[in-house]
Amino acid sequence: MLCWIEVDLDAIASNVRALQSSAEPHHGVTAVVKAQAYGMGAAAVAQAAVDAGARGAAVARVSEARRLREAGFAHPILLLGGLDPGDYADVLALNLTPTVTDWATAEGVAVAARAAGQRARVQIKVDTGMTRYGAPPEEAMAIVRGLQRLETLELQGFYTHFAAADDPDPFFAHQQLARFRAICEQLEAEHINLGLKHAANSAGALRIPHAGLDTVRAGIALAGAYATGWVPRVGWLRSAVALKSRVVRFHTPGVGTSIGYGRTYKVFRPMRVALVACGYADGLPRACSNRGRVLIRGQRAPLVGTVSMDMAMADVSHLPQVEIGDEVVVLGRQEDDEITLDEFAESAGIIPHELLVRLGSRAPRVYVRGGAPVMQATLACDDLAAVKTTCVSST
Repeated sequence: MLCWIEVDLDAIASNVRALQSSAEPHHGVTAVVKAQAYGMGAAAVAQAAVDAGARGAAVARVSEARRLREAGFAHPILLLGGLDPGDYADVLALNLTPTVTDWATAEGVAVAARAAGQRARVQIKVDTGMTRYGAPPEEAMAIVRGLQRLETLELQGFYTHFAAADDPDPFFAHQQLARFRAICEQLEAEHINLGLKHAANSAGALRIPHAGLDTVRAGIALAGAYATGWVPRVGWLRSAVALKSRVVRFHTPGVGTSIGYGRTYKVFRPMRVALVACGYADGLPRACSNRGRVLIRGQRAPLVGTVSMDMAMADVSHLPQVEIGDEVVVLGRQEDDEITLDEFAESAGIIPHELLVRLGSRAPRVYVRGGAPVMQATLACDDLAAVKTTCVSST
């Protein structure tokens, strides 16, 4: 392979256990695997997470949940995003738990459940300050009370979402948690069973004391990232994803010539430049042009010229031993050095979350366990049968 993404399933499992130890949720972690588990591949990551003790998974859309079910994932799946009326039948057929934030959706799911002769589980999301997808407190409480009259619906959970748990000052997250607790106490005083209560995302689980509640929704932390530098490095998360490539040829451009599109790098000294088979279609952002670094033979080599769709160039003038076929680490560890996700994201001028979901779908994901590859698949799911076989056999 000339370009690939390695996902360490042991690191995923370790991160789940670290989060559960740090936040102490009563019912374990919920693995947020939306957007293909932040680019790592939802099916394999979700299965590795539940094997390590996670209670289930969460995704944003019904199509994402369908892919998980088709890959053999049989554990609970929470839908975090909105629903179209056309989704109700699929929610029931796939045994999903939708998030409800308005009465019309609650009634629609209830009607679909009645028609299917089923009882549907739902969770209610209350907005405590995110001002995004969530019902205002009074409306959320009204929905909870109304559910008691809908015989085909079961309230499985009640939750909110932190807006700024990864900010320099976590005061607002503490405020949100206090608001959420007060709302829960008011409803429970009415003898309403709210089911699973949860508030914390990855940053909240690591930073806000007592935010673990019944479960924490961990997304970026599964990859071993702490969201921002303000999140304390507790829990000892392990990096779970690496982007790797190979040297495919060399150039020795003359002084006064230029390298790459737009001639953004002018050669001012004798150089040896390695052509790397990784570009922005694979997850190496164009913004890393002339500022990013890669690892070759355990040493750092600066990127020179504009990163193109399929290729990038690295200055290896100081590494005369580098040969065609040598491994190039764009993200991850090689020997004693590491390009961390935080460093890679900073060089691209984006947050780690965005960087991960930009990892190209064409690059095969190589899943590693015990230091050895156990499966290969692409996000295009042309190897879906292999994913399904592996997920089922690992349960």
